[in-house]
Amino acid sequence: MKSLDHYTDGEFEALVRRAAALPDAPHGWVRKAENAFVGRPTPGWSESVQAFINKVAAVLTFDSWAPSPLIAGVRGVPSATRHLLFSMQGRDIDLRITATAQHFALAGQILGPDESGVVELSPEATEPPDGDAVHTAPLDELGEFRLEGIGRGTYRMTLRLGGDEIALPPIAVGERPR
Repeated sequence: MKSLDHYTDGEFEALVRRAAALPDAPHGWVRKAENAFVGRPTPGWSESVQAFINKVAAVLTFDSWAPSPLIAGVRGVPSATRHLLFSMQGRDIDLRITATAQHFALAGQILGPDESGVVELSPEATEPPDGDAVHTAPLDELGEFRLEGIGRGTYRMTLRLGGDEIALPPIAVGERPR
């Protein structure tokens, strides 16, 4: 077997396809191999990859800015940092939104199975925010991520982890309402 540095794009693509077709290939490994390969798009390739992706919707289970009828201890103390917690099949997403000099920063952690992945934040189509670029960040080894330079507006966050694509409900970024 030769070193991966010595494979042509076509040879490497063939190896990735063979690995993806293995019945026992872990979805996380397949996703990592697909993310590592930046080659030419091949007709039908994206459709076959989409067949492996499990689309999951997350549910908001805690919002520190939502009115609470009960005292929530430390979480009930007013803060400029917004704390959101989302839940879905076997995972939780802890997200903090803080104001920076001119924009906002979103920092979070995926709590659940250890997998590599990417977080993507895109503007909501119905409301263009200040700075409408799509922001992406990789997860580190602890499942943490950070996105900076985010403008006010409503965004969609999508997490691509292993074989899952997790969509969060729309997230409003801005100052705390008075």
